[in-house]
Amino acid sequence: MMPLISAEAVQLLSAVPVIQRARGWRLYTADGTRILDLYADGGRMLLGRRGGSTGKVAKEMIDRGLLSALPSFWQKRLENQILSWLPDYAGMLFFPTEIEALMALATLDEDFSMALRKGISLQESLADFSKRIAIEAPFGEYKKRLHKAPDGFALEGRYALALLPLAPAWSFGVVLAEKGEDLIALASKVKPSNAKGSLAIPAWSTSVPALKLAAGARSLADFAANAKNINEAVWAAIDPFISGLFVRSGPWLYPCYAKAMHSAVFAACLAAGILISPDYDFPSIVPGEFDAGEVAPLRSIIASLGTEGK
Repeated sequence: MMPLISAEAVQLLSAVPVIQRARGWRLYTADGTRILDLYADGGRMLLGRRGGSTGKVAKEMIDRGLLSALPSFWQKRLENQILSWLPDYAGMLFFPTEIEALMALATLDEDFSMALRKGISLQESLADFSKRIAIEAPFGEYKKRLHKAPDGFALEGRYALALLPLAPAWSFGVVLAEKGEDLIALASKVKPSNAKGSLAIPAWSTSVPALKLAAGARSLADFAANAKNINEAVWAAIDPFISGLFVRSGPWLYPCYAKAMHSAVFAACLAAGILISPDYDFPSIVPGEFDAGEVAPLRSIIASLGTEGK
């Protein structure tokens, strides 16, 4: 789960032409125009679109008819994979959607509740909370943290949301907890147990179809198999083209121009055949494969706008 993108970001995305197909790190419009994808759905598609074997697994689940939220062995398999990837957490709860996972955590946050009491809209309050919750994501060790210390995060950093390298079509919510008692507290909040004195954690993953759980498990397996080939050597190749536009940290590209310029920069990049993150607060990402000709227009974006970066 990435933080909710702003209304302005949604508006910018609406300017993207109709996409007829997507392969790797490129999008193709109906008239055949090719767009290099530096957005990658906020990192969900960091392995490229139609990359790996997630789609094959999803098709297999469809063929088996595993489209309903019924118990599945994929639950335990995915849990084990996530804990192998993020061993500092005690456990997790799965939710049918990312928004439901975010809402479940928001109900534990006093600042979120206070914002609602003050009359701030649910959408605005939830968007603010989403930017304060800890996020675990592939290549997350390279991300710039908004807060230096765990207590700078909402809920003292005791919980986090996991962003799997999984296409939005198959995505669902994953809440991580550092301690077992925190997991139980959340489970009791969102679905109190009927058994008196029971500390059993509700099987929220039974609300997630096997298709999604299987796709999530395969996406992590694909990431583990391919991550070694997507490294500093690949990311650094973009450095000669981004001066004055982005600052790079691993694969993540952070704007180094003023926020007021973002809509103009987004439009200029799109006109040059490059899709960047529509939200200034969320980084773009270096494609896993690209050539110099595709990213060369980035050199002149700031200059073409007639404004210097900040």
